[in-house]
Amino acid sequence: MDIQKFAEETFRSDARIRYLGVVDTRFDILSSHMREGVQSVTTDDQERNFVQIMAPIIIDAVEKLQPVLGNLDNVTLRYEKILLTLFRMEDLVVTLSFNADVSTPFISSLSESMRKLGSRYL
Repeated sequence: MDIQKFAEETFRSDARIRYLGVVDTRFDILSSHMREGVQSVTTDDQERNFVQIMAPIIIDAVEKLQPVLGNLDNVTLRYEKILLTLFRMEDLVVTLSFNADVSTPFISSLSESMRKLGSRYL
């Protein structure tokens, strides 16, 4: 396992990636890197807590449906300021962050529609 090489190649693979975090099953952070020149939206403690604790918990929770729905590909979380994508890779959880303007057309369209309906009826 070469986490440093993985991080380098991940950043090289897509210029939109702002942050990469990798944590193992013991909740040890193996990598936590912001792209050079990119300012974090969160504090170091907030980043560490999310990557180390929340990302594995979220992945573990949604994987419970795999026997029924099939293998999980990823979990995407869209906030006003950031887009996060979580992946299970063997015994690791990988977290990537992107600027909020990264396009996810189907979900973005659906979110807008749901907000309009919610404001009318809920």
